[in-house]
Amino acid sequence: MGTVSGSRRAFLRGAYLSREGREKEAARQKPLGPPPPWHQGISLNNYCVGCAHPCTTACEPAIIRLHPADHDHAGLPYLDFSTSGCTYCKACVEVCPIEIEIVEAVTPDIGKAHINRDTCIAWEDVICQSCSNRCEYQAITTVYQRRAQVKMDLCNGCGMCVSVCPVDALSIRSG
Repeated sequence: MGTVSGSRRAFLRGAYLSREGREKEAARQKPLGPPPPWHQGISLNNYCVGCAHPCTTACEPAIIRLHPADHDHAGLPYLDFSTSGCTYCKACVEVCPIEIEIVEAVTPDIGKAHINRDTCIAWEDVICQSCSNRCEYQAITTVYQRRAQVKMDLCNGCGMCVSVCPVDALSIRSG
């Protein structure tokens, strides 16, 4: 007898019968964050399942976490920008058992900063420059100390801006 996928199991449990159940299942299926740098495009399911995950302890800013056991991506690493951002120090790659080629001149594409204008207080005419002050690349600008905006061509997706936002209005999105 084959295994039952998480979505099918949820359906059989009746998890999709309520809006809360559907939202919970959708959250369980969505990755909690982007994969570590230089791991984009690699099928982590093929390599990270069963790995000792030395990347989680090698990460200097300690932002590499593992998806919990009840998540569809259980045991796979992701970047958690809630406390800091990625410094691209390469420590995670150096200890990874996957042979990953690092191109020194290229910063990996983790994603881009996204500002939720519905929750960003700078979009409510409150003076806030937390994210723009933290960004070393001047990728986030404000107009008269308000209305924060991301310059996508300057953003490297490091996530440094995410942890300093007082209202959690920032996220890093791939693509």
